[in-house]
Amino acid sequence: MRTKRLYRILYLSPSIHELQEIVISANSSRLQGENVVNVEKINLKSPEIQGISLTEKLTSVPGLSNYSTGSGIGKPVIRGLSGNRIAIFSQGVRIENQQWGDEHGLGLDDNGYEQVEIIKGPASLLYGSDALGGVLYFADERFAKQNTFETVLNSEYNSNTSGLRNNAAIKLSKEQWHINMFGGYTTHKDYKDGNNELIPNSRFNTADFKTVLGYTGNEFATTLKYSFLKENYGLTELEEVNEDYSNNRKPFSPYQNLTTHILSSENTVFFENNSKLKIDLGYVFNNRKEIEDNEAALNMNLNTVSYNIKWLSARIAKYWEITAGSQGMFQQNKNFGEESIIPDATTTDLGFFAVSNYHFSEKSFWQTGIRFDNKYIHSNDFSKPFPAFNFSTGIFQPITNNLSFRTNLSSGFRAPNMFELMSDGVHEGTNRYEKGNRELKSENSYQIDATLNYDSKHLELFLNPYFNYIRNFIYIQPDGTEIDDVPVYNYLQNNAFLYGGEAGFHFHPHPLDWLHLESSYSNTFGKQQSGDYLPLMPSQKIKSTVSTNFTGKTCLRKYSAYFQNIYSIAQNQIVAYETTTPSYILLNAGLAFEFRFKQQPILLNFAVNNLLNEKYYDHLSRYKSEGIYNIGRNIVVRISIPLTICLK
Repeated sequence: MRTKRLYRILYLSPSIHELQEIVISANSSRLQGENVVNVEKINLKSPEIQGISLTEKLTSVPGLSNYSTGSGIGKPVIRGLSGNRIAIFSQGVRIENQQWGDEHGLGLDDNGYEQVEIIKGPASLLYGSDALGGVLYFADERFAKQNTFETVLNSEYNSNTSGLRNNAAIKLSKEQWHINMFGGYTTHKDYKDGNNELIPNSRFNTADFKTVLGYTGNEFATTLKYSFLKENYGLTELEEVNEDYSNNRKPFSPYQNLTTHILSSENTVFFENNSKLKIDLGYVFNNRKEIEDNEAALNMNLNTVSYNIKWLSARIAKYWEITAGSQGMFQQNKNFGEESIIPDATTTDLGFFAVSNYHFSEKSFWQTGIRFDNKYIHSNDFSKPFPAFNFSTGIFQPITNNLSFRTNLSSGFRAPNMFELMSDGVHEGTNRYEKGNRELKSENSYQIDATLNYDSKHLELFLNPYFNYIRNFIYIQPDGTEIDDVPVYNYLQNNAFLYGGEAGFHFHPHPLDWLHLESSYSNTFGKQQSGDYLPLMPSQKIKSTVSTNFTGKTCLRKYSAYFQNIYSIAQNQIVAYETTTPSYILLNAGLAFEFRFKQQPILLNFAVNNLLNEKYYDHLSRYKSEGIYNIGRNIVVRISIPLTICLK
């Protein structure tokens, strides 16, 4: 039974979409209990979650997109907002890894994560500065059951890139002590587009290690976590490819060399009155090198120390709950290379918040809260504070047994980052000379968001419209001049509006409970107050999936199949320096099997992405402007061997 349970948690999902939680998972939400807004979840181990990069896998959630540089580098986009407008949490702390650059990826590997939880829209009340566009919370895999030893071996092959991904997990729990260890290595050659043409230097490789040590007691629980990630990403510059080019696995100049260390501690104290105190501490070190002519032209270190203290009260007079706390961060950026895009600088961030929940009943409640932050940026010739007040208020109300409604009015803020304020140089990854603007003000976002969910035994429906007003929206725009034959771009501000939403259904008809029909539609429209469109708005997408799940009686215990259609509508709402993107259709398909030999499970997955080898541009591909198509047909084969041993 234990091996069977392990498989359910890590791999098998009867459906990719459950409308309120996006992907069915055996695990409860980490964030939903603290938020009135709808928190969506994605199980990264589901066979239907496909993608070479971690960010590409997140696009299975309606409203999420991938701002990509080739097949390896991806930045998550939530309803048209990305970079420093999204707060990313891993190991319980906020991740800072110089995410301001267009070609800077997520900086995380999915090895060791159980699921990802997503908040769309302003969430600064609980998560601070930069949560203006939303939150991505990467939840670690849980510990093994008490007094058990668990291990999983995984291997994956990608045909398009001759990509190999091998990783392993070891988990041990004894009495109140627990330890998890994860390690893996990934390597890809250059990818082929829909014309079967190689895209030079799109190759990449990564190596990761992660360990978690935990203690769980009746009055106190603590975890100590450490992770290491080494990444090398080639950057395609077609004019630089010479006759000696060969499609091997080692990137050639120019390429990015990234190293990230994350050390964190999560601590919870439980009191007799059912209140609790949570104290999270974290340190993140990120080194970013851009290699040109086999030397580090750009070499930057970013050191970040942060804390998050939160007290959660017990229920007061049967109706009230109070959450109060403080978050803080100290950050230091230093340059060591020949080039310096931004000067050495320090950033401090301090915030205080209080949130109240009033329960009308056991299932309905009203939430409201306020927060104050002050972010301060300092360099040798620049110092400026960026204070901000934020609020949120909303309700969750069941209407009938199957129908529920959420609505929320919230604000968020983002101080301009050091790059927007102080950059002055050529950014090789984007091939433009970028000039910062020291007069920039903080961005302030105000969003109204609603979610209507219908959930019955065989039918689920959801509708999630929103409207977001952003004051002092920061954007970059060319000024028509050049420096050393490189176009000059300046950072500007204007008020902006973003609006749209997501809708979808999941139907599994009786008596055909093995059949699942799902579809979702998402859109985001963005305009400046001047009437111009906002840059880099994702295209509208319709995703439809047919999946089946069966149970066997021989050594083949479970098997499933899915077929997916993704239709991307043409994107013609662009700014002057963008190019339009035609519509395209992608077809994906897959099979998943669980074999059992003498109680030992073996999990085998097959998937074909871009089945018809479509040549297409995604609107958020940075290579689109260079006439480089996205990845063509890719066949994925994955095998996993889980093992559970009882120590009693």
